[in-house]
Amino acid sequence: MLRRHLLRTVAAAAVAATTACATTTAVPPQLATDVNLIATGLAAAIAGIKQIPGVPIAALTQLDADLATIQVDAARITSATAGTAISTIQEIGQVVEAIAAVALPLIPGGSTVETTIEAAVSLLPVILAAVGSAGAARTARLAGDGLASPEGRAVRTTFTPEQARLILAAAH
Repeated sequence: MLRRHLLRTVAAAAVAATTACATTTAVPPQLATDVNLIATGLAAAIAGIKQIPGVPIAALTQLDADLATIQVDAARITSATAGTAISTIQEIGQVVEAIAAVALPLIPGGSTVETTIEAAVSLLPVILAAVGSAGAARTARLAGDGLASPEGRAVRTTFTPEQARLILAAAH
């Protein structure tokens, strides 16, 4: 009887330890920093877009909703585990791409707002790869080819991660 109890206890402890390791691995600090840079940089870019006369209310409403999603996700990442961060990072990637598609046709080429959005898009492959997301390869391919906005305007994603971080940090 003692041997059975001991085996059950050891087996339960091994399962608990394995589960704890799988779910409590912290998100790398650089990932949380990058996500926060994207969120603050895009907040500044959207604030700049709001200053442009004649921007449709529907576009501003969409940009505000997308920004709110990224800000909530950025707050989640700081307390997320590596296992739970994957879906949050994938959502951030999708929303950043949506912001680029809506915002770029609204802003003049060569503006700091455009550069900030391009920097956010340039950082996507890095944050997706940090969580081992399958979307990292797709986004890296898009980054190499340039994302196209609905009007056919390409999003330049030629910034290195270091350049993108500097641009996003300077945006706010």
